[in-house]
Amino acid sequence: MFFALGVLLGAVVVAAGFALADWFIFNRAEAEIHLIPDGFVGPVVIAFDQNDGEPKKYGNKTRIYGIPPNGVLKTRFPKNDGTNHVWKFYYMKADGTKSELPYFFDFREVPAGNKDTIAIYSLGSMSAPSNRGASDRSFFTYVVGKVSDSKSLIDRQHDINFSDL
Repeated sequence: MFFALGVLLGAVVVAAGFALADWFIFNRAEAEIHLIPDGFVGPVVIAFDQNDGEPKKYGNKTRIYGIPPNGVLKTRFPKNDGTNHVWKFYYMKADGTKSELPYFFDFREVPAGNKDTIAIYSLGSMSAPSNRGASDRSFFTYVVGKVSDSKSLIDRQHDINFSDL
């Protein structure tokens, strides 16, 4: 009886270990670098799985997204599913120099006195039907701008018709 319970408990522990390893190790999202044109302010949209999109680009096992001046990037990358996302956002100057931008999931995380600093916020993944008859498509979107301007910039983000992209 004790042997059977021990074997059962051992099997449960091993199964839980495999499940946790799958979740935390094998199902990790790829790291991403977002290169945003210097001075850009407004919503950014990345449209995944686009046949006419930019080719996949990697650097040190990290996805590299070059955001165009209009803020809409169509890419051949599939959406970046998984856990533990690692994002880096940079303003990219014409000469190739870059400066890192902070990002915030919650405006309460913004340090006092930094409401006029350019940052990344309102990050979100979504899917939308295509107006071209294809199946639903996946997008990643965020806003670049001053936190003090967040209301108007997020309103612009909400006005995007993802079905037309």
